[in-house]
Amino acid sequence: MPPHAVRPNRVAPSLVEVSVLSFATVHALTECLLHVEHDTPPAPLAAAEQLGTLVLAQDQPTCPTGGPLRALRLLRLPLLGDQRRHLTLPAALHQIAAAMAADAAPDPSPDGEENGPLHPDDRAALRHALRKPRPGLRLLAWAVCYDDLLADDEGIAPLRRVEAVDVDGRVYQLSRRPGEPRPVVLLDEQADTGDLPATYPPLVRLATIGQPAQT
Repeated sequence: MPPHAVRPNRVAPSLVEVSVLSFATVHALTECLLHVEHDTPPAPLAAAEQLGTLVLAQDQPTCPTGGPLRALRLLRLPLLGDQRRHLTLPAALHQIAAAMAADAAPDPSPDGEENGPLHPDDRAALRHALRKPRPGLRLLAWAVCYDDLLADDEGIAPLRRVEAVDVDGRVYQLSRRPGEPRPVVLLDEQADTGDLPATYPPLVRLATIGQPAQT
């Protein structure tokens, strides 16, 4: 098992008043994020057109008639940069949140979205995953996987990161340097305002927008 750190009882509002996700679901989601970190191919060096990978996590009953067992499903979509506008990863996530909030937005997307952070086909797949009625379907979390650079006393080193926010407001941060056998996993039961990644605000926005689509 990779190293885990859980920091409970942070004084910060959750996305919901009462916890929605069980311990087993949080554990399963963490395991899926570990697979995302491990399985996502690294972006080529100097590939400014690749910002990372967006991940939508949902679950639904394994039996059509209901029951306690649920199957977790992930949708992974590549995030595209725009060299002309120097689009940052948080800005790209905010753009996607704005697009997903527009329930009546037609497909294909209006002029100006063709060069957005998602390919039009991927954007359509994301809308379909969020809006097609499915009995028992739940939104669990939004995550992003990307390659970063870390500056320390030894110089600058590449770092793989996965950051996520679930519908209860938990913050997941995974990080691994090249050569490390396992990533470091940090899970905050509530957001720690002193240790939030730059992707946190748009991930919260996505989680909040997605909740009405649950059935």
